[in-house]
Amino acid sequence: MKLIVLFLLSLNALATSTISVQEFTTQSIQGIPTNAKDFASGYMNPMLGNGQLSTPNGTTFDVSLSCPTSKSFLSVLAQPSATGDLSYLQFSRDKNLDGNIDSVKTFTKPVSGVCSTGLISCTPGTWDDCTGYKWNGDNDNLSLIETGVGNLGGCYCINKSCGDAGRSQRIISSIVTDLGAGAANALTKSNPQYAISSAKTTGSMAQFYGQKLVGCGEGNATQMASYYQNPQNIESESSSLANNADGVYQLIANSPAAKKSITTAKSCSIARHTSYKNIKLEDIISYNGGTGGIHSCAGEGCLELVLGNSSERIYGWCDIHQRKASFYVNMPERIKKATLINAVFDDWARIALNGSKLFAGPVSQGLGDWDGKTIVPGKSCEYSTVWRPRPNVDFTSLIKKKGKHDFTIDVQVADWGFAYAYAQILVDESCSLDQEWLSNSCETVEQDKKCTLKNETIDGVQTYKNYHPTGKTPIATQRQVGGGSCDLNLKRNWWRVDREYECKTNIDLNFDEAIARNASVQDSATTQGYSDIVDGVTTSATFDLPDIKISSCSNACKTKRIKDKVSVSGQGPVSSKTGQEWETLYRKCTGENQNICPNEQGEQVITQCSCLNEFSTASTMMQSLRQAAQDLICTTGSPQSF
Repeated sequence: MKLIVLFLLSLNALATSTISVQEFTTQSIQGIPTNAKDFASGYMNPMLGNGQLSTPNGTTFDVSLSCPTSKSFLSVLAQPSATGDLSYLQFSRDKNLDGNIDSVKTFTKPVSGVCSTGLISCTPGTWDDCTGYKWNGDNDNLSLIETGVGNLGGCYCINKSCGDAGRSQRIISSIVTDLGAGAANALTKSNPQYAISSAKTTGSMAQFYGQKLVGCGEGNATQMASYYQNPQNIESESSSLANNADGVYQLIANSPAAKKSITTAKSCSIARHTSYKNIKLEDIISYNGGTGGIHSCAGEGCLELVLGNSSERIYGWCDIHQRKASFYVNMPERIKKATLINAVFDDWARIALNGSKLFAGPVSQGLGDWDGKTIVPGKSCEYSTVWRPRPNVDFTSLIKKKGKHDFTIDVQVADWGFAYAYAQILVDESCSLDQEWLSNSCETVEQDKKCTLKNETIDGVQTYKNYHPTGKTPIATQRQVGGGSCDLNLKRNWWRVDREYECKTNIDLNFDEAIARNASVQDSATTQGYSDIVDGVTTSATFDLPDIKISSCSNACKTKRIKDKVSVSGQGPVSSKTGQEWETLYRKCTGENQNICPNEQGEQVITQCSCLNEFSTASTMMQSLRQAAQDLICTTGSPQSF
């Protein structure tokens, strides 16, 4: 009676203003079967695999306590080397799920990285000369197809180039599981029987089970039977789960109940952002004044500097004149090469950059060392010739400095003369990274001592799971930044981090009110109602229970027949040494008075229709099984002969 009242109390929160708790309870209980026939059809038969299960309110759904056979269709075996790479990787397959291995393949190259869709092979112990391999399961043939590393996803490194060489040995179970999962997923695309029903990893071997349409076979039941026969294994398994990120140990250890406090989940992320800009020629070097100019020339990234004025005529008699052109270098790192291409003058000229001579002439007269200040007298002052030398002087090192640069042309003329020159500068005008910054919504949570990191994923690789590190490290990846004509590729160790924290609240768990409320209901509960405490106020509630009548007994008969099915155990079929085996059955009697035993052909009736009470028989059988099981235990710790 008290159990029913507690159930009613739990429904109190579900009641609305349009229906009372009493009405809600009455409607729910009225749907419960009140006789053996309805109980069998509504509950017992569906659970035995015949019909649909029905809830008290009339909702029906399919249910089955049986399971489809699960066979190991894929096994993965790996062995790490001293460099952390996998030196041995073998895949065994049972294609038709008949329990026999049909194919065994070995990957002959070292495995340096593991991906969700394949693997990566590099020079052992390094991340050099890497090649990607993607799983392919076309035509039910499992293979690894060479592909670019960028075509793989969710990859992580396992050799010593990404840490210590011992990591692969420590997480070998996770490695073979990930490799097998990728291979199994490739196979499921071509064969629906390879839908993974379960997976079991033992050390460096992982096995994947696939569903068949009929029967019930191995699976976790085999492991549970092993624990029953060897209970000492439970303790060792539980100890290993303490450091297993895939287990439930950490979830329980960090649960609100274990910490005796209420926790809230907080999610945050750290993301890398970038912006870019298209580079123009004037962004690299620009004209700053004087006699000259700057313009683009033929070819990509080509600039031409004009020094002097080709149309200007200068008059004098062995006089020295100077012309200056200034340019401003904004991005010296973008300058590839700077060359003084040619010069045109009459009669003497000297070209310099920031005071450093680039050219002086006429060179053909052996007078290339003119300092631009000393007047050349006499006949040498006037050659009546226009000189057009092509110096091709490289001055890259002089101009690759940020700031203002002055080009000067000193010219000595007799009568009329002139001087000008051209310089060519090759630059890199590809788009450039403008800014790079991080957005971090985890900063506040990280500094909160009441928060504990539960899960972390970096670029698709889970590095933290259930409060424990997984031992996996993401691989640096390259991304394209920009658009249109801009094609900027950036390589970074990571791009995005997603985290989930569990944070303690300042509210401690307090069950005092709940305990007091429960005590009030239990102490006051009767068939007519109960007393409840809500917000410190005691209230009374009444209800009427429907009249539920269930017959005390259902007539049945007891039969036996020759056993036509071979029993099986975890080790295989169990044969009989005594010839025929009999099995006992109980049949529900039929007929108006439940006095007809519906025995089938070949069945012998042992007990006619009656209200059977087989408790003593069942108790004796259970005791016999218990004692038989004790007799099978090896008390000395060594196998015994039978």
